[in-house]
Amino acid sequence: MNRQRGMVLLLALVLSLLLGLLAASALRDALIETRLTGAMRDGLLAFAQAQAMLQAGVEQLQQAQPLSCKGCPPPPRPHDLHGQWQRGKDGYFQLQNLGTTTRAAHMPNGERVTLYRVTAVSQQLAARQVLEAVYAIPIAQPQAPQRILWRQRLRQD
Repeated sequence: MNRQRGMVLLLALVLSLLLGLLAASALRDALIETRLTGAMRDGLLAFAQAQAMLQAGVEQLQQAQPLSCKGCPPPPRPHDLHGQWQRGKDGYFQLQNLGTTTRAAHMPNGERVTLYRVTAVSQQLAARQVLEAVYAIPIAQPQAPQRILWRQRLRQD
């Protein structure tokens, strides 16, 4: 009889150990899911901030156009914010006058337009987002800027 009581105790301990390992695994998985959800939320918040800064750049463009620049490359490392940036509520933006052309995408053929690049950077540091857009404004009849190109710049370390 004493041997049987010892087996029941041993079986109960093994089952308790298995249930404990199962609970620890479930908690670890829940923690990983929570971290992934937080990272996704941070990324979406940063993207929304960059979109808001892109719009702020367009509003600034409508008020005053920057002077033309020669060989106007995009900011080389916008995630690190080197260069001439204007601060906004949700981040930073930079305007560049790329010059004039008659071959802008999504514009009537032969229409002379001035192209402007707006680079926007979110304020969010953990999941910083950088968006760039190129806008065209017709020279003959100035109107609201028309976006002809958009891209998201990913961090390159």
